[in-house]
Amino acid sequence: MENRRRITEDDLLATEALIAESYSRLKQSVIQAPSRTFRSVGQTIKEHPVETAAAATVVGLIAYGLIRAMKPRVVYDKVQEPAHAPVKKGGYPDLVKEILSVMLPLATPYIAGYIQKYMSEIHHKKRD
Repeated sequence: MENRRRITEDDLLATEALIAESYSRLKQSVIQAPSRTFRSVGQTIKEHPVETAAAATVVGLIAYGLIRAMKPRVVYDKVQEPAHAPVKKGGYPDLVKEILSVMLPLATPYIAGYIQKYMSEIHHKKRD
């Protein structure tokens, strides 16, 4: 038989204090997690804007493909359609137009900044 020490009330209070401290740290971490995440995401976007835009484009294309794949295709049977029913033409919107319409507002500030930087460099070279 092993020789074990008896658990005292002080041991229970110390254990309870340690558990409370650990829970407090866990709670603080959970509260701070969103701000830390957004801070790191914001920092990454500032450091790598082109790569972020490319990643967003790829994610958008994948999401578009998934939504398109899950959307049921409607096929009308011309025999059962009433004569006055409008004819629905199949097909999907142009993918390039869709991507540009989503990405252009996001890319405009970066393009404008690049053009402004380029033009200021040209302007300063002409002065020299």
